[in-house]
Amino acid sequence: MSALILRALFAVTLALCPAIASAQGLRVVARVNDDAITDYELSQRVVLAIRTTNQTDSPDLRQRIAPQMLRSMIDERLQIQDAKKLGLKATEGEINQRVGEIERSAGLAPGQFKLYLQGIGVPYDIAAQQLEASIAWMKIVRRRVRAQVDVSDTEVDEALARMRTNIGKTESRVGEIFIPIDRSDQADEAKRAADRIEEQLKRGAQFPSLAQQFSHGATAANGGDLGWVLPGSLDPALDAAIEKLPNRGVSEPIRTPAGWHIVYVADRRNFASSRPDDIRLNLVQMTLALPVNATPSEVDQATSEARRAMANVHQCGDLHIQSRSLKGASSGDLTNVRVGDLASNQQMYSDIPKLPIGGVAGPYRVAEGLQVVSLCAKEGNNGLPTRDSISQQILLQKLEAASRRYMRDLRRTATIDLKP
Repeated sequence: MSALILRALFAVTLALCPAIASAQGLRVVARVNDDAITDYELSQRVVLAIRTTNQTDSPDLRQRIAPQMLRSMIDERLQIQDAKKLGLKATEGEINQRVGEIERSAGLAPGQFKLYLQGIGVPYDIAAQQLEASIAWMKIVRRRVRAQVDVSDTEVDEALARMRTNIGKTESRVGEIFIPIDRSDQADEAKRAADRIEEQLKRGAQFPSLAQQFSHGATAANGGDLGWVLPGSLDPALDAAIEKLPNRGVSEPIRTPAGWHIVYVADRRNFASSRPDDIRLNLVQMTLALPVNATPSEVDQATSEARRAMANVHQCGDLHIQSRSLKGASSGDLTNVRVGDLASNQQMYSDIPKLPIGGVAGPYRVAEGLQVVSLCAKEGNNGLPTRDSISQQILLQKLEAASRRYMRDLRRTATIDLKP
């Protein structure tokens, strides 16, 4: 149960936001601008880290994890400070909503999350601050970073062209742990952090759990999952490492201009293999209204009218014209419909994907009456992603890079004082 709860916690949010130290007698281990991080806060974070990765607690392990955790806590403090400056601070209601999400995803009743934390000796305030930091950062990304990012039709066209050259090649499901380097004098410390993570992986720690806690990439909250990656999609050093790794293999730390990376190959498959349920359809739907308790003769009459209308459909837009000539009929456009989502109606699921462009199918008996469907467009039937999904993938990649730059600037302009 404990592992399930912790996975739910870290899937919803990435990192803790330390509270301002006020209790006397706590040693300050770092100051971030005007805020202090205490040894007590750091120790609580270390406890959560050990619990999350299911490692055996020991003084040596705590000592090795502490520097990694402190680096994350400094970033979190900077995020909280920036959110306050921008008026984007997380509200109590938003934090409570996240707690509810954690409880639902872990199968807990309302209120049980607090009891769980109490059982492992971690104050609820520490976890609440964790949620505050995550919410604040997402608000910053939406307000300040997203506006800097756009995806053009040309970029989508170029991505599609590259994908067509990769049809039949092997793509890999990749996870990543990323430790950034903002200044040259940080390279050695970043490498030591990456080495400590590699050591924990060798000792049996789970890759997703370590990514959730220690990775500084945008995918950290999802366990570092980069999704399915084609050769040539990443930095050449990462591509070369991925190509050499076996399934379930983990790399040693890899240096790129941005920092240190550890990559994990979860699975492999042939790119653009047919995945029929992922095909996207643009449809026109016409509905002839019928009550649920319609008599057989009423159903027969509506069926005859629907079939006469279908006979006059030669392209999908014709269905709109036919609906205007039928009493009690209405029509509408359905765009980007995933074939798999039609499975609740087996007849539609079987018929509609097989239609030619401009073809018409039906009538189907549904709760609202009778439905006729015409196919306007089909994307993804060659195994390639749709333009919309490619655009979203490019957007996420650009947003990741822009978020890293924003975080780097926060670090560079901050006054950070590490205490011995």
